Amino acid sequence: MTEGRTGSAAGATGGLARGGSSEGRRNQKLRTRRALVDAAVTLVREGRPVTIADAAEVAQVSVATAYRYFSHPQDLLRETQSAARAFEAVAELPDDPAERLDQLVSRVAGVQLDDEAVWRAVLRSSLERWTPSGAGELDESDGTPIRNRFRLDLTRTALEPLAGTLPPDLHRRLLMAVTLVYGVEALITTRDVCELDPAEAKDVMRWAAGALLEAALREAEEQGERG
Repeated sequence: MTEGRTGSAAGATGGLARGGSSEGRRNQKLRTRRALVDAAVTLVREGRPVTIADAAEVAQVSVATAYRYFSHPQDLLRETQSAARAFEAVAELPDDPAERLDQLVSRVAGVQLDDEAVWRAVLRSSLERWTPSGAGELDESDGTPIRNRFRLDLTRTALEPLAGTLPPDLHRRLLMAVTLVYGVEALITTRDVCELDPAEAKDVMRWAAGALLEAALREAEEQGERG
């Protein structure tokens, strides 16, 4: 009987050990993945091209290990983008539409302007995927979407309180217009074309978004008055 109890206890303990070992492996995989993403960010900030081999060197893992996580530099850059934008852009937004939109644009602009090198690299990678073979044909065969709806979805969330207030066509036009005035393309325009410093670039994006919202509300009011 004692042997039976001992064997059962050993089996239970072995199960816990195996579970702990499995969890340890998962945590190690997460740490390795995180190290590779951080390495890519380091390469971008240093102005170096992102390759799997260089990311592996910076992360101090083997190239073979790195390829088990990321098969192509663009995959690594894509996750770098996710890491760079890992903030709750729409968390605890106020109810007032103008304040919601202003906070959203301010948060996104702040994150991107604080880490321009990463976002410029992400944009470059996206543009390269647009014409992968130089033939002008889009290729999403590897499962990586060339078009990213992230910013559009953020804007839609910010303008959600107006969905039942503005006419549908006007609400849609406002959604599309606001999406134009912030994000990485707006960063390039304000910083490179307009030569603004980061603080003014952010203020211009916020002002533009607010001006579009005011114009849409005014247009909706005029439509209502005309009946």
